[in-house]
Amino acid sequence: MPSWGVHIALANKLNKKLNLGDDFIIGNVLPDATNGLIIKDISNIISHAKTHYNFEGANHPPKNDINKFLEVYGDKLNNPLIFGSLIHIMTDNYFNKYTRENHIDTIDGETVAILNDGTILKGITPWKLKQEDFSKFADYLIYNENLGKQVEITSDTLSLVKELNYELSLEDIKLIVEKINSIINKQVNKINECRMFTLEELSNVFDNCYTYLDKEIDVIKRKRN
Repeated sequence: MPSWGVHIALANKLNKKLNLGDDFIIGNVLPDATNGLIIKDISNIISHAKTHYNFEGANHPPKNDINKFLEVYGDKLNNPLIFGSLIHIMTDNYFNKYTRENHIDTIDGETVAILNDGTILKGITPWKLKQEDFSKFADYLIYNENLGKQVEITSDTLSLVKELNYELSLEDIKLIVEKINSIINKQVNKINECRMFTLEELSNVFDNCYTYLDKEIDVIKRKRN
């Protein structure tokens, strides 16, 4: 999955067209906010498999089941938090698919990473290396001011979260928004080079993902009308 900085930047870019407000931005990180890793003091820990509709297990390629999500929430997509959560898991699928197809291989039964210079790297979990590069790319996006303005809790945020069945308190939401804003406000003075990808490559993946999401949003809207 991309880091939160990437999710927030994509959500910010989409929101310039969708105009769904801060709740859409919050929804774009909610599937990751309840795993107890990013927000350690969250009151209700929910597994990644449940929030991302990915129940295949550790030995299967990570792929979120968009259709399962839509079976549950398809009639609630006017809720910007729920719609943002859908965009989150679609974004994860897009970036993970690209990674599998271009930077991961299996040699003699071992999963290996393909670095940006074509080198095959063994003895490392490719997904860990991917996350390190995504964090560097998030810094690149922050440095170039792609994450937008700080977000705020609205008068509707808590009720919108309840429709998502996450059982989170107002204090939980405050922690999540605090984390979002800490990323938006992060001071980045140096951009580190990636190992698996290049920054230019990830910029292209980002732009292509935006185009994909923009088209899929239109498809979803047509199906609802």
